[in-house]
Amino acid sequence: MRNPGLFCNPTAAGSRRRLAMGVALALLACLQVALPGGLLAGEEALASEGSHVVERNYVTAPPAPRAQSPQEAMAKSEGCMTCHAKTESTSMHGSEGVNLGCTDCHGGDHGVRLPEGTAKDSPAYVAARDRAHVLPRYPDDWKYPSSRNPEVSYTLLNRESPEFVRFNNPSDYRIV
Repeated sequence: MRNPGLFCNPTAAGSRRRLAMGVALALLACLQVALPGGLLAGEEALASEGSHVVERNYVTAPPAPRAQSPQEAMAKSEGCMTCHAKTESTSMHGSEGVNLGCTDCHGGDHGVRLPEGTAKDSPAYVAARDRAHVLPRYPDDWKYPSSRNPEVSYTLLNRESPEFVRFNNPSDYRIV
């Protein structure tokens, strides 16, 4: 009796069909994710469970200037320094030849000033902080207003606005 071979063996044919079906389903799932209008095309589908988007109107800061006076740079940092003066230096740059203010790189509103003696838990402090900073679209995921980044923030940054990415890290390659 002749061996019917793989193509005539009902058991082998069933295995091939199951394998082909699995490959086809995996390919369809990949296409569904990748194509515009696919299952994961909406912002909400990309957000982790419980995340919600806060729609914001962002103002894109101009690129950092090639040159400016130390006084011009300081003017772009004075508002920031009303809160951050206690822990940071007046410049992140070691060279005196680099004259950049905080908002030249980070964006935000350097015109916001915190009145001296304002308590961190006061409504005035919260309002000034939120006006001065570029706020995230996913504040719950960032645990905003905590300044500590989540442990796995890379994919979270992919969902954020370029303005927030710049505020968080001006040298991030997604926005430079």
